[in-house]
Amino acid sequence: MRQWWLAACLPLLVTACSPRRPSGPAPAGGGQREAQPKKEITSTPARAAARVPGLPPVSPEQALLALPSPRLTPEDFEIGPLADQLAGSRAERLARAAALRFLAGLAAGKVPDAELAPDRREELAGSLQYYLDRKLVPSRSRMGPLVELEGGALRCRVRLFGDPGASSGELYFSQADDQWYLSDAQVGLASLGVPYARRQEKYVPSDIPSEAP
Repeated sequence: MRQWWLAACLPLLVTACSPRRPSGPAPAGGGQREAQPKKEITSTPARAAARVPGLPPVSPEQALLALPSPRLTPEDFEIGPLADQLAGSRAERLARAAALRFLAGLAAGKVPDAELAPDRREELAGSLQYYLDRKLVPSRSRMGPLVELEGGALRCRVRLFGDPGASSGELYFSQADDQWYLSDAQVGLASLGVPYARRQEKYVPSDIPSEAP
């Protein structure tokens, strides 16, 4: 009985101890291959093209405003357009500064000797002092643009206001030792003592043509 039991269990023990083979089909080539790890594939999104914001449309009126144009300055009945204090060459700016110092000196009742040309200083100072001693002092002034003359001198028109009169004339400037001086003043200071009548007609700027009668 014992021998029969051993004979019956022996085949089962042999089957349990034998190595198991994979149930699937064998790979081609015979040997087993190790499983390769899968590589993760990632896709990089394409960079969005940089967008340049478009310019707004420009109207014909805006295009006209963008064109270069001369600066507009106030005008005077007698001397026309006034000087542009920010424009001009270096020589014009220096001469204009000398003119402003000269006019400021006259308004203070003094002859600005330092602004007078050295070769005419004594003559001009004596002539100007004659009118200042008689209280013919220009309290206000207006100056037109500087104009270059033959030989490099500069000239500008001026209008002077006193009490009770007014006058208009011209100032001349010349250069000496890299400095600009007043070389002549034809301004009619005597008119400052004569009352003047204000003009009553309609004022029309020089760049606007007057209407035909």
